[in-house]
Amino acid sequence: MKKIRLLLDMSVTEESAGILFALDHVKEQVEVLGISLCFGRVSLESSRRSMGGLLELLGWNTEVALGAERPWRRDYMLPVSDEDVGQAINGLQIDTDRTWPVVSGEDGADFIYRKLSEQGGGKILCAGCLTNLAMLLERYPDAGELIEEIIWCGGTWRHAQLQMVKDYGTFLDPEAAQYVLERKIPLTMCPVDAGEICYLTKEEVDIHMYEKEPVLHQFNRLMKKRWCDANAELPLGQRRRPLPLQDMAAVAAAVAPELCGREMRYGEVDLEGRLTFGMLVIDINNRLNHRPEEMNIGQLAQIDREKAIRKFYMDK
Repeated sequence: MKKIRLLLDMSVTEESAGILFALDHVKEQVEVLGISLCFGRVSLESSRRSMGGLLELLGWNTEVALGAERPWRRDYMLPVSDEDVGQAINGLQIDTDRTWPVVSGEDGADFIYRKLSEQGGGKILCAGCLTNLAMLLERYPDAGELIEEIIWCGGTWRHAQLQMVKDYGTFLDPEAAQYVLERKIPLTMCPVDAGEICYLTKEEVDIHMYEKEPVLHQFNRLMKKRWCDANAELPLGQRRRPLPLQDMAAVAAAVAPELCGREMRYGEVDLEGRLTFGMLVIDINNRLNHRPEEMNIGQLAQIDREKAIRKFYMDK
């Protein structure tokens, strides 16, 4: 079986860490060419430490590069956390003090371009802001021809339903997001809303509760910690809220697209609005009458949830 070639571009949080575990679950099908890190809700240094611990646990010998530590064009930054993914007492148990070699002399953009060129192309799964990709496409205009597809954990579909206007993946660096959208590279958007169609129930989370194999044991700890966080505000006895899995939906879109349904949309990032600056606006009903060739986003709209969670979590 020919493996799917995949580059990861990410900020490491408890949510995005699930991507690594899900990919490790199907490692016979996927070749992770490299990982570029970027700032996000946590600092670049925090992502570096967390990635070191995760790679040690998973046993991956994967090249990693430090990418952007601030937005592409703007001077301001939102406050970021410096917490590692292994700091919560009820979460992952990994050593984030481990040191590992960062690719010498290469930033995220150079690293991604080298990896794509060496392999003759590949997919990029991006979990976070699109800063590294904007820098890549500005610096190397031919890079777009090497990118088979960008799978992005970003954007939202129904803002009012989620009671939110801006997702972090866009708002942290809106100019970068808009620049990447304008390049017309095949892009699958796995929005925050993907957690409405890809999720784990409490019973499904607990399927590996007594697992002794180290990686599956830690995968379960991560999922249980996230489930507890999602239910923390509910009274005891009523904590039945499913765990939304935007990260697992993105892995399914990258590795098992046959399990997913996409709808082509047109979208732009608002870079001028006073109240909606940094919001990715999706014309879900095509009220602006864009032609098919103008649609720049393949929005994940459906997923075979049962098959996806078995493939990337429940099956051994």
